[in-house]
Amino acid sequence: MKENKLTPGSNMMWEASRMILPEHKERINDYQYERDRKTKPVLVEEEVNIISQQLSDSMLSKSEIIIELFRDFGQNAFKTGTVAKFDPQLRQIKLEHEHEYEWIKFGDIVGVS
Repeated sequence: MKENKLTPGSNMMWEASRMILPEHKERINDYQYERDRKTKPVLVEEEVNIISQQLSDSMLSKSEIIIELFRDFGQNAFKTGTVAKFDPQLRQIKLEHEHEYEWIKFGDIVGVS
């Protein structure tokens, strides 16, 4: 007997639903990517003041600090160096490490040690 979609135990009724359009696959991949996004912790005013003080101390005493930067996906990044300059207009600091400079935005900093 020839198998059709009404044959008991047959899976032919759902055979057409196995195809995924490229648009659907792209949307599924986007959803899975966005699902792993982390939200940035909100810093209390006291924490912001402590971070600012540590950054100022590093700049004045030329001492090395470790800055923790927030990342949306994956683990937070850590940068080591001394603060060379503050730019209050652009809200960023210039971090020096082994004669190389990097600008870091205040909004990305979640911790300093």
